Amino acid sequence: MKSVQLYIGEVKKGTGRTFFDLQEEVFPSVRLGREDVLFTQPVQIEVHLVNCGSEILVEGRLRTALLLHCARCLEPFLYPMDIPFRLELRNASRLTRPSDFEAEAEETVEIRYFTEEENYVDVTQEIQEIVLLNVPMKPLCRPDCKGLCPVCGGNRNEVQCHCEEQEIDPRLVVLRHWKPE
Repeated sequence: MKSVQLYIGEVKKGTGRTFFDLQEEVFPSVRLGREDVLFTQPVQIEVHLVNCGSEILVEGRLRTALLLHCARCLEPFLYPMDIPFRLELRNASRLTRPSDFEAEAEETVEIRYFTEEENYVDVTQEIQEIVLLNVPMKPLCRPDCKGLCPVCGGNRNEVQCHCEEQEIDPRLVVLRHWKPE
């Protein structure tokens, strides 16, 4: 897999400098639990970098599409993604005391460090995390997916089966006649 490299060479030269970048990288798949999630198109990353003095602020947008399986009917479907994101790039050489690192560890914004000699920062891991955090826990091919028939296993979106629902578990039959007061 190729890595996503942000060019910071010009931006880091002075406060107020900006840089715009557009990249497309092919990611074959990412691991989500026990399943590999496939990318069906290249990941397009559009970023705007701004030197704010103490850090370089990266505001961007990630666009791609994934091949997911519906949690109800188990059919594969395309899941488009268009995700805004923010990162902060900080010069590690400016942090001199252990308390500096501790204070920054408490912040909630995603922080990535670079050294004065670096002109590129690898943000591949951050991009993968952004994708994984935005995959739904229960992906659905459509909001009104009917799922599978519990009796015959047929996809209720494609065929209308005439299976009778099984009786309620005998231990729970008493609840059928229960009425809350």
